[in-house]
Amino acid sequence: MKRFLTPALLCAPVLAFCPTASAQEAPALTPEQTASIMKQLEQIEGQITKNRGDALGAALTRFRAAMNGDKEAIDLWFACNKLENYDKKDLKATDFQAWKDGQENRVKDPDFPIGLRLQLEYLVLSIQAQDIKDIEKMGPTVAALQAFIPKAVNAVQSTMKHSASGAIEEKNPGRGNGGPRGGGGGPRGGGGGSLGQTLRQPVKGTIFSQAYTLDQMLNRQDWEYSPLNINGIYKNVILPYYLDQKPAEVPAQYDAMINAELAMRKGTMSETEFAQYYKEEAPDLQWGKANFLLQHKITPILAMADMLKIIRENPTHPKAGAWVKQLREAVNQTQIPTTPTSTEPAPAAPQT
Repeated sequence: MKRFLTPALLCAPVLAFCPTASAQEAPALTPEQTASIMKQLEQIEGQITKNRGDALGAALTRFRAAMNGDKEAIDLWFACNKLENYDKKDLKATDFQAWKDGQENRVKDPDFPIGLRLQLEYLVLSIQAQDIKDIEKMGPTVAALQAFIPKAVNAVQSTMKHSASGAIEEKNPGRGNGGPRGGGGGPRGGGGGSLGQTLRQPVKGTIFSQAYTLDQMLNRQDWEYSPLNINGIYKNVILPYYLDQKPAEVPAQYDAMINAELAMRKGTMSETEFAQYYKEEAPDLQWGKANFLLQHKITPILAMADMLKIIRENPTHPKAGAWVKQLREAVNQTQIPTTPTSTEPAPAAPQT
C-alpha cells in the first residue's frame, strides 16, 4: 500500500511552525519568531562587517608600507604571487623559486616598481573610499586623487621619448615582457608602453587584490578602479563632489580633466597621431564640458555660447550635425515664453 506524506510532515522544522494557508502563500511569522530572526541577522551582519573591516585594514597596512619603496613593492609582489599562484594551489616551493628566478629581467626594469607602487597607492585610495557614505566627506579623497593623476601622467610620460622624426617609443624597451614593447597604440589607444598598460589595469584585478581577496569588497559603484582612466576618475568622483560642494569650481575642474587627458595623449603618441587626435577630439572634449555645464545649470547661457562657437569653428567635424541638433533643442527648451500679441482691434469706448 502506498504511503502518503501528511501535511504535518511537510512543515519546515527550522522555524518550528507550519503555515495554515495554502502552499502558494508566504508563511506568517509570530512576533517572537520575527524578533529572533532579526536579532540573529543583526549579529551575523555585525560579524561580516568586522571581518570585512579586518581584511581591508590588514590590506591597507601592508599596501601603505610597500608603496613607498621599490624593494618593498617588489617583495610584496613576489609574496602575493607566491600565495595566490603557488601556495593556494599546493605547488612546490621549488616551482615558485624557478618562476621567481625567471623574473630577473622584469624586476630590473626601472619602470616595473614604479607601476607597482602607483598600483598600491591607488589601491589604498580605493579601499579608503569604500565606506565613505556622505559626499561632503569625500574632500580628502578627492584631493588625493587630484594629486595622484599628475603623478601617474608624469610617470608614464617619463618612460617615453619622441625621436627626431616625431615617432614615440619607450626609453627602456625589451625588458620585463621579454621583447620590444610598443608605445603609441594608435590615436585612440592611449599608449604609454608597459607602465601605461599596468596603470590601465583595474586595481581590483591586480595580484595584490587577488591575494588579499579584495575583489568582492571593492564594490563602490561611484568610483573608478583603473588608475589611468582620467575621464572615469573625474566623472565618477571628482566632478560629482564639486557639483555638490563647490559648484562654482566645476568649470575649472572640467578643464583640469581635459588638460590631463591631452597631456597623457601628447606624451604617449607620435606627433602625427597626436595631431590627428587633437583635431578630432579636442572640439569634442570642449563640447562635453559645455554640455555638462548646461545640463547641470552652471552658467548655462555661457555654456550655450561656447557650444555655438564650437560648431562655428568646426563645421566639418564628424559630430557637427549632431551638435547643431542638440544645441537647437537646448535653445528651444531654455527660451523665455513670449506673450502673444493680439491682432483684434481694441473695443470702442462706451458712448455716453
